[in-house]
Amino acid sequence: MIPLARLLLTIIMAQPLTQSERKALGAYYTDENVVRFLVRWGLRNATVSSAMDPSCGDGRFLAAAAEAGGAGRLVGCDVSPQAVESTRLRLGGDGLEAKLLQSDFFALQPESVAPVDLVVGNPPFIRYQRFDDGSRAKALESALRMGVRLSKRTSSWAPFLLHAVRFLNPDGALAMVVPAEITQARYGLRTLGALLDHFGAVTLLAFERNFFLDAQQDTCLLLAREKGQQSRHVRLVPLSSITDLADLELDGGGADGGFDVAVKVEGPVRFAEAFLKPAERRVWRRLKGHDQVRSLASLATVTNGYVTGDNEFFHRTREVAETERLPPTWLFPVARSSKSLRGLLFEKSDVADLESRGLAHHLILPQEDLFLAADRDVLNEWLAQGSRRGTPQRFKCRSRDPWWRVPGLQKTDVLIGYMSGAYPRAAVNRCGAYYTNSLHGLRLFQEVPPELIVLGFYSSLTLLSLEIEGRSYGGGILKVEPRELDRALLPLPEAAFTGWRQVVHEVDRLLRDGRFEDANRQVDAVLLKEGLGLTERDVQRLREARERLMQRRLGRRL
Repeated sequence: MIPLARLLLTIIMAQPLTQSERKALGAYYTDENVVRFLVRWGLRNATVSSAMDPSCGDGRFLAAAAEAGGAGRLVGCDVSPQAVESTRLRLGGDGLEAKLLQSDFFALQPESVAPVDLVVGNPPFIRYQRFDDGSRAKALESALRMGVRLSKRTSSWAPFLLHAVRFLNPDGALAMVVPAEITQARYGLRTLGALLDHFGAVTLLAFERNFFLDAQQDTCLLLAREKGQQSRHVRLVPLSSITDLADLELDGGGADGGFDVAVKVEGPVRFAEAFLKPAERRVWRRLKGHDQVRSLASLATVTNGYVTGDNEFFHRTREVAETERLPPTWLFPVARSSKSLRGLLFEKSDVADLESRGLAHHLILPQEDLFLAADRDVLNEWLAQGSRRGTPQRFKCRSRDPWWRVPGLQKTDVLIGYMSGAYPRAAVNRCGAYYTNSLHGLRLFQEVPPELIVLGFYSSLTLLSLEIEGRSYGGGILKVEPRELDRALLPLPEAAFTGWRQVVHEVDRLLRDGRFEDANRQVDAVLLKEGLGLTERDVQRLREARERLMQRRLGRRL
């Protein structure tokens, strides 16, 4: 029976953290399936008489290690006093040698704690914007001691992993929850590369469904063993869900059914490739070396759109602009987001149709060299309207002179959505529109028709490429950064092949009617089968692979 004083302490100290407190601490508690698996793997892949959880939370990892009976000495650390007390209460059995420390882990030095055989747990997921400066400095210093120079824009989990390695005995093991950024972000790749330098085998288990919905963070499990040795590859292993962990057959390196990937800091590990079936992966990799398949970087330069600082103030429909007496010469057509791109072609009629529904698609850009006396009055009234809104004091506006002249305007051949849901969007910029930073612009530097580029964008090859190269964010959004877009693959049949020209307007119509899958099949038939000579089965493999990755991404909305 728990003594009354201890019961009161439990009530006072072990209250669950609020969502904002969890976010500030990067504390997202781990599913018991994951806890049991990581502990089981760690006890099997190291000679374990001691285990440490450097962010012990409520103590579930240490309790699992104690219950498994493989670790006699336990060490826990957490910056939260509530977490330390929760762990103490969970471990309250007799005969346990547990050292619990309420401390910032980065302030803890290996010399102050006897080394352990297993480090297991779930590091805090704190974005660099919320990372305390003092803790960050210690974290980056510890990473440097591990041979990795990380920038101040690094999230907390990366130096946390590297710092944890310093607490391990030779031949020890590391079993941790990590974000998928370890295979995507530059700092994540540096961290992964360092782990390969310090462990004889490194495995990443990836899941079709995210199991940290509150964190909106795609996660995987890191299994590293044989500290003090080196490995050249990371093994990627796809799993359907965390329930698969209960029956997962473990080999010495982690799990069967995966494939090895070399890690280079210059480019990401194609993490999403883990979810391709072997036959699909063979088609994908064969096409990457096809002489009529090109990377976007070899065809065009990706350019950024403009940022106004106050979209409502700087955009008008033509109708509203007329009522405000804004001169027509001050109005320039724009594309504002992926929703602006309804077809394969973006034309003046699209701007007019969007504005007929009240969606402003003209940018106000006063032309100083054309000012008439009457225009001066209009300008002054417009500027006064902005001042009443506080627009000149907004971040982007107060840093430019004059504050009302929007910089960074570009006109490019092709417009592509920066972020997308189920279906990415691209269109030929036929009306010479400017575009916001919600879109990418492509400036072609080879004599390739922009219609062919955009048509290829809707092929299953390119759609799969975007799923592999891009990043999945909260809500199932696919975000493709400029560098990732550079690596996108496009089918580009030989110059003599002209069959694609016959389907441009048909595909445009299908997209406008919302028949995306029909448009995709039309493009595949022309560019992949007729143009590149792929079989129907290989095209189907590309389509199924893309569908699986898309559904995995969209599944994060649930």
